[in-house]
Amino acid sequence: MENLYINSAWLYDLDVRVSPKNEALSEDVLFYLEYAKQQQGEILELACGTGRVSIPLAEAGFHVTGLDLSEQMLGIFREKLVDRPELDIEIVHSNIADFKVDRKFALIIAPFRAFQCLTDDSDIANALTCVREHLTDDGIFIVNVFNPYPVMDESWCRPEMLIWERLDEETGNYVVKKVVHDKIDTENRVIYPYYVFEVTYPDGRAERILDYLKLKYYYSDQLRAEIEKTGMIVVEEYSWYDKSPPGGREIIFICKRKD
Repeated sequence: MENLYINSAWLYDLDVRVSPKNEALSEDVLFYLEYAKQQQGEILELACGTGRVSIPLAEAGFHVTGLDLSEQMLGIFREKLVDRPELDIEIVHSNIADFKVDRKFALIIAPFRAFQCLTDDSDIANALTCVREHLTDDGIFIVNVFNPYPVMDESWCRPEMLIWERLDEETGNYVVKKVVHDKIDTENRVIYPYYVFEVTYPDGRAERILDYLKLKYYYSDQLRAEIEKTGMIVVEEYSWYDKSPPGGREIIFICKRKD
């Protein structure tokens, strides 16, 4: 399990607020809230990060367990909870490839492409097995990955590209975010992007911050096969959080145990 956002965790919430992908990072919360209300039980969020999804779910009255491997991301999450004692949230530092919590959950979620952080076949299988073991008998697991281009090949690789730039009014920092599509392994379906944050502080000091990622990509049938191998089935499939039919920008699976 890589992709810890060690260097840029403190910029993650700003990225969520201003990124062009922001529509996904707001509409999916309503999607998960709908299923939380349907399931009416405890929730486990895998790769919870700084609490983007966990906090709104807890604000709606649900008990939420947020699990993540990045101490940097969880540190920010914990800071947010200092003044929010009313929220029923438990934070667990663990690897989604091999986790154990002492209870089962009515809803387990791996929001916005978090599952793609697992690139090793054994880690993927083990993570899905852990999910199944932590689901209640009628529990559901929601996993979201991006839908690849019709053909993923070397054309995916691109030099440094600007994503956004803006003044962060909370800190006075001027931040520029860029991305590099560095390399692709089409045999194992793994991409290697990295993010660049150029931060200019109010005192004029400038810093360039990099975080390297390693992500597995899936076509729908491939992800479905991985899920079915570990004793779950896909009961619903969508391409967006408004429940658009398959074939669009995202792959969103709602899964249940086979037995």
